[in-house]
Amino acid sequence: MTTEVTGAVGDLAVDRAQVEALRRSLGAHLGMYRTAAGVSQPVLGQAIGRTRSMISRIEHGTRTMPERLWKITDEVCRAEGALIAEYHRLADAEQDYRAQCRAQRCQVRQSQARAQVEALKASSASSQGSDSVAEHGIWLGVTGVEGELAEELLRVVRKLVQSVGRRKAVRLVGYVLAVVGLSGLDAEECTRLVRAVEVPRRIDAKVVNNLAVTLAACKRLEDKLGPCEVLDSVVAEHGLVRRLLEGGCPDTMIKPLSLVESNIASAIGGYLVDMGHPTQAMPYFARARKAGHDAGSPACAAYAAINTSFAAFLRADTPTALDSAAAARSLAARTSDARLKALAEQMAAAAYALDHQYRPCMAACDRAHDFLANTNGSTPDSPAYWVHEGTLDSHRSLFLCLLNRPNDAVEAASAACTQFDRTFVSEYGRCQVRLGHALVLSKDITEATRVLGEAASQAHLSPRLTAELHTARALMQPWNNSHAVTTLDAQLEACGLLPPHHTSGIRRT
Repeated sequence: MTTEVTGAVGDLAVDRAQVEALRRSLGAHLGMYRTAAGVSQPVLGQAIGRTRSMISRIEHGTRTMPERLWKITDEVCRAEGALIAEYHRLADAEQDYRAQCRAQRCQVRQSQARAQVEALKASSASSQGSDSVAEHGIWLGVTGVEGELAEELLRVVRKLVQSVGRRKAVRLVGYVLAVVGLSGLDAEECTRLVRAVEVPRRIDAKVVNNLAVTLAACKRLEDKLGPCEVLDSVVAEHGLVRRLLEGGCPDTMIKPLSLVESNIASAIGGYLVDMGHPTQAMPYFARARKAGHDAGSPACAAYAAINTSFAAFLRADTPTALDSAAAARSLAARTSDARLKALAEQMAAAAYALDHQYRPCMAACDRAHDFLANTNGSTPDSPAYWVHEGTLDSHRSLFLCLLNRPNDAVEAASAACTQFDRTFVSEYGRCQVRLGHALVLSKDITEATRVLGEAASQAHLSPRLTAELHTARALMQPWNNSHAVTTLDAQLEACGLLPPHHTSGIRRT
């Protein structure tokens, strides 16, 4: 086993070197195309919302940036697709490297577990049933699970190994541990879930409800901690749900379990969007929409189409944004969910704004408010349960900025901020950033820096929120030497949103 692990580490070092070489190559080619196009580092930085020093680090291969920014960079530097193609090669290599890292960690844990087995066997060789004692030590030492659940997991692993193989069995049990760790289920419900993994036809309404409870727990954590902290857990739960669906669960459970899968896939896609990866989110939204149809739920299918439209909006993909918004409207119309209908109209407004259609955009925003005005209290079962007047006005501000109407955008964002429950820190922070962006466009720099400074403490929760904050800050370059802007830079640096040397890089000398 030592040889295997050593070999894996060696391969990992080679993969890492390849990734670093690709990153340096991409940076060097960026510098070549930028220079040939006559574009300076500060000008390119302004075009993509990054600083000159950041562009320098990218060209030296020490940093990279999201796909959407490489697309803009490719156009600005007139690279005719060469830079974006090279970025895709780098992204593929990075993804493979991360997969190898995960595999290596798994291999090390397995090696440690086997070592524990041998040690426990040696110490209890004279004791009857020493294998059982040793195996129990694995779960206590490696997973922290003990008692009845540990025994049940061990029994399931033994059976799964025979049917699906050792590697997949370990992965499935890992999914179970992730779900159990978040849901707070009692021992009986944990055992019920474990048995369903072993034999999916044992799945019942309680198992499905437990999975829904786990997702709800992740959603609560996501607002407080950000998407990066919960993504892996929700992905693990998605793997477990797919195992149950594909493993022969009872026909009566296919629709309710598909409903859970639709909600999980939409959540994963939403987290990826917030992490700045709308392209990677699209397959999850497609999965969510199919699962919604399989569940016979127009509401879940509509919500997936809404998310698809918004991801396309962020990617500046106008045709997909318009088409998905039309599908979302049609699906939402088949429900009695007024909040969902309001959100579908809001995404139609986003698509119209992207297409520079002012009147249709504002008309869709007004219809969204009309739908919301007709809601009868809360809608706890709605996938759009979180939609309220504040979220609609916050989106309206975003659209008005895109349509070059900054004063109207300030008015909409100001109204939105007064309507947010500030305990929902991530959404309130996003609304503040949008207000700051609108204030910059309206040239009220003093108020803009005050609002953005307040938002800085929440911006770290979401890479997308951080990117929106940086975009608003990049628009302030004409006022870089003002007291208000230098104060904002100090606040951003204190919140860890700028490296110590980053501040000087964005000020004008």
